[in-house]
Amino acid sequence: MNITTIQRQFGSHAEKYVRSSCFATGESLDKMIELLQGSKIDRALDVATGGGHTAMRLCSISENVVAGDITGPMLKAARQLLADNSASNVCYCQHDAHVLPFPNRTFDLVTCRMAPHHFTDVVGFLEDVVRVTRPGATVGIIDYCTPAKPLAARHINAFERLRDSSHNCSYTSSDWKSFFDGVGLRIKHFQEYRKTMNFHAYCDRKGISTLMRTQLKVMLLQAPESALEYLNPRNVDGEFVFDLQEILIVGQLIVG
Repeated sequence: MNITTIQRQFGSHAEKYVRSSCFATGESLDKMIELLQGSKIDRALDVATGGGHTAMRLCSISENVVAGDITGPMLKAARQLLADNSASNVCYCQHDAHVLPFPNRTFDLVTCRMAPHHFTDVVGFLEDVVRVTRPGATVGIIDYCTPAKPLAARHINAFERLRDSSHNCSYTSSDWKSFFDGVGLRIKHFQEYRKTMNFHAYCDRKGISTLMRTQLKVMLLQAPESALEYLNPRNVDGEFVFDLQEILIVGQLIVG
């Protein structure tokens, strides 16, 4: 993980992420919370919490929540959001997602939403997640994913990387299933979601220049056929929009 790049990219735009409806709400987030709230949760960890939206939802289903992020200004913005919403059962920790600074078997639940595509070693991240979870604990991940066709996947990752140099890789659904299986997480729920993105808001969150906005729009409109079908750029009520795909994967640490 290029820590400096990530901290620069997100630190200067922290407030935009807190205010973004794209991150504050979502069908996949609602579903994940619905799936997680059935059992008693004493300690929960939200890795790469960003604006704190997932951590805030966890506060209603867990006795204690740790919101972690590698970027100081993001944690500050998340703290303000949760304070404004009267969340009192949460603490904050600045850390690298690849090296979780917690003892073995600390948490009943670990979540990470819309962040693994920045990680340089997703399997290493999941291995450390497994280390800090108790036997039978639950892990919930939401992230962007790409089609199985390699040409489409390469184009979409290049498109994302042009906008955000801290983007590493969005993986396929099959990749994620393999990741979970490889670290001993039994998949309890897997679902894909189509998410419509407003192009201007997508660019505004990163303060993208006029020139780069033109380049990004060209990449959308002139994408290879397999990627064009997935991205589906179009005008809706005078706004230019396109689609990205999310996955929600919830697994349980295999006991024994």
